[in-house]
Amino acid sequence: MKPRPPTSLLLTLLASCSAMPWHSPLRLSKPEEVPGAIAAAKQDFEAGRTQTALDRVRYAREVDGLDAGVRDEVELLVERYADRRIEELRQPGSNPSDLADLIDLDLPQQLSVAAGLSAARLYLDRDRPYKAYRLLKKLETNYPRHHGRGEAGQILVDAGTQLAKSDGGWWLWTDREDGIEVLEFLVLTYPSERRCDVAFAELARMYEEDRDFGLAIQRHEELLFSHVDSSFVIESQARIPHLRLASVESPEYDRKELLRARSEIEAWLRIHAGHALEAIVRVDYADCLRRIVQSDLGVARFYRRVSQPFGARFHAARALEVARETGDRELIRETESFLRSLPEVAALPGEIRGVGDDAFSHDATDVRSALDARTQPPAEPDPKEQQKP
Repeated sequence: MKPRPPTSLLLTLLASCSAMPWHSPLRLSKPEEVPGAIAAAKQDFEAGRTQTALDRVRYAREVDGLDAGVRDEVELLVERYADRRIEELRQPGSNPSDLADLIDLDLPQQLSVAAGLSAARLYLDRDRPYKAYRLLKKLETNYPRHHGRGEAGQILVDAGTQLAKSDGGWWLWTDREDGIEVLEFLVLTYPSERRCDVAFAELARMYEEDRDFGLAIQRHEELLFSHVDSSFVIESQARIPHLRLASVESPEYDRKELLRARSEIEAWLRIHAGHALEAIVRVDYADCLRRIVQSDLGVARFYRRVSQPFGARFHAARALEVARETGDRELIRETESFLRSLPEVAALPGEIRGVGDDAFSHDATDVRSALDARTQPPAEPDPKEQQKP
């Protein structure tokens, strides 16, 4: 990847260039000069000097006071010569900046878009993906929802992924950061365009590398919403619960996310049994279940510490039910041992009580049935209170 000079240097160079005096000998000042310029432009065009012909009629168009007929003829010639010039500059080896300049000639939208797309493709072919992106962004600003969005999307996918996978850069920025910028522009501007799923997947991968799990999940979800037939769908469906688990810093704080991840993993396993990713997803499933157990055990220990036996038994029994699903014998023994350590008497004043001693059986299934039928679970404690010694 070729490095780009710092932005400040570019601005300085542009400012110095704009300050230089410039006067083309082809410029006109009077309406009576225009017919001669038109005749000369036609001769240049027939001789293959398309750029000179275009410059002549372009300057003729800037003259004030032209008759309507003359102005119409000039406009038609500008379009004709610009169309030919675009075709010439599309050839391999052409300078993309010459094509990019045509965008600023106030051409019909179709010609400007054609010039911009061709220039962007040439920039990409010359290993200048960021330049291609800047040009396409300008094109979108000038012509929102233009007819070349499909091709623009293709170029942006290639430019963004090329930058994202590059280890190049200059001083305070990297090509990778530029890649994120390009792909973000793509997914926000053309989310449904073909191959935009590649951009969503690449962004999710980079955000996961940066440990920005929320954004990574969001990009996977947008891929699933915008590209239901994408080849990335199954992987994104598996990756979302994995990222939820990665984002959970403490089971006591994020039980809802754990339960959501469990639901997503179970749905994935039902639908995609036998898939190549199944073994990886099952590792996440085991991790998720263990965390749910630890979440309930943490809450149960808090209730025991504050002398709330009903709450302690409720959460310990629920933890045992999930622990048995894991098949982890050590975890099951730990949970059973904790549950046996709790008193079997009724709750203290102020606690919700079960009806009958069966509500506090050591068997998790019996406890769950009794609680579901006769009681409501105690309110979840404040996680900050749980952390108090």
